[in-house]
Amino acid sequence: MATILVLFGFCWMVVAAIIGVLLAKRHETSVGQLEEIAAQGNLAEYHRVNVGYKWNKTVHAHSFLFSVVAVCVGLAMARMNYSETLSNVLAIALMLSAVVWTLGGLRSNRPLMVIGDLTLLIGIVMAAVGLAKAL
Repeated sequence: MATILVLFGFCWMVVAAIIGVLLAKRHETSVGQLEEIAAQGNLAEYHRVNVGYKWNKTVHAHSFLFSVVAVCVGLAMARMNYSETLSNVLAIALMLSAVVWTLGGLRSNRPLMVIGDLTLLIGIVMAAVGLAKAL
């Protein structure tokens, strides 16, 4: 399952990169839109558009972060003192955390983001404990 987790991590990096490319494509449009809104003096709308663009950058960065964690844990799994079943649970949890958080982030759905964050946190703690037990 470690190899699948590493493969998933690299595949999810592609997803994060696509989010980044789409975000970069929207950059010029967003800047132009912000300039028009600023000229109108509509501070509330300016803030809404600006925060929305920045939020999408956060989704892009988090998606990459979750991918990097998946690859690192996948590479370290062979050293963890866990049964095959527990290693499988850890791998599945980390894969689901990336997908759930990214979908939640794209939809600004806080419950999904919390589930993804907590699953990632638990997965990182499990990986650390598994490595510590192997010492």
